[in-house]
Amino acid sequence: MHLLRLALVCLFAQACQSFCASIPGTATNYVLVTNVVVVTNYVVTTRIVLTTNAVASGMTNSALPDLSWIPPQDKYDWIQLNTGEWLKGRIKAMQERQIEFFSEKLSDETFDWKDIRQVISPRTLDVLFVNGTKLSGPIKITPDQVTVGGDTPTVFSRNQLQSLTPGGSRERDYWAIDLSLGLTIQTGNTKAVQYNAQVDLQRRTPSTRLSLDYIGNISRINGVESANNHRINSEFDFWLSQQFYIVLPSAEYYKDPFQNVNHRITLGGGIGYDLINRSYLEWNINTGPAYQYAWFLPTQSGVATQKGTLALTFGSRFKWDVTSRIKWILEYRGQYTSREVGETTHHGVSTLSVDLNKRLTLDVSGIWDRISDPKIGADGVEPKPDDFRIVLGFGIHL
Repeated sequence: MHLLRLALVCLFAQACQSFCASIPGTATNYVLVTNVVVVTNYVVTTRIVLTTNAVASGMTNSALPDLSWIPPQDKYDWIQLNTGEWLKGRIKAMQERQIEFFSEKLSDETFDWKDIRQVISPRTLDVLFVNGTKLSGPIKITPDQVTVGGDTPTVFSRNQLQSLTPGGSRERDYWAIDLSLGLTIQTGNTKAVQYNAQVDLQRRTPSTRLSLDYIGNISRINGVESANNHRINSEFDFWLSQQFYIVLPSAEYYKDPFQNVNHRITLGGGIGYDLINRSYLEWNINTGPAYQYAWFLPTQSGVATQKGTLALTFGSRFKWDVTSRIKWILEYRGQYTSREVGETTHHGVSTLSVDLNKRLTLDVSGIWDRISDPKIGADGVEPKPDDFRIVLGFGIHL
């Protein structure tokens, strides 16, 4: 029986050999099919999956949509990230190598300019180039070029773009407002009311930035006023390059009767520079000369005094987006003056802001004010140089 089986196998092998010989030479490669009988060889084919993965990881750029594809023509601004993803919404500004973008789904987002592949906007935008050229119109930005205008467009190299902001007749597109309010009411053995307010107002164009800040604090305990101070700062910045700007003018108004300061006004100018400018981290500094005039409350002699003097101002602003919902802002302003008006004054604000939704935030601020040499009041009491406050409030972004 075994001999019969062996004979049948030999006959079958001879038949296969004759059949293969009858096929043209190029077909003899089919003998590789005999490898199929080795089932373990099949695992080799699984290596193809690894190979395709390696190719896919190196195809990031080639997998991007072709530049000839454009979003639909509608009322929205469109930006494409360097990953190929498109976002639709509204451009708020592109300054300091960052672009601020509002999306209905993502709310306000800030991206580094190097992470943006394309920008398309049908709206009128004001565009500033590094050589000082200013243009207005709809824009299309590719990895290499910036095209401004419709029927007769103007084309610049992308590396010549300095900034852009919404333009045209919509003045409100230039403005951004942040408002934070805090109110504390206490009843019982002690009746106290404390009110705090912070306002940050900005107007931006491609080459300028106007800011107006206000901080106020009023407190009463058992009907007696225990705090009443107000500070207003205004600054106009004109950009000379992507990082360097001049400040002209800057102004500050300060009032705090508990520091025996009835009114104090400081006017000046200076220069500023961006030390760090990232989508999640910003830090700029400025300094310059100023003139300060102060009105003090009556002294022990019963005479109200006033004094004007030159001053040197210096400031810094640090902003860190800790997460997508939490940011930390640290601001400082200082003035070095003569002894007659307080010598050196300092003002610092540290704010931790948590986004509750698209518009509402929870803000916790620590505020420090110092007058190195405060004036003695009519009651003969010399105020302490330092004042500290912790403010908890709800903020609104408009």
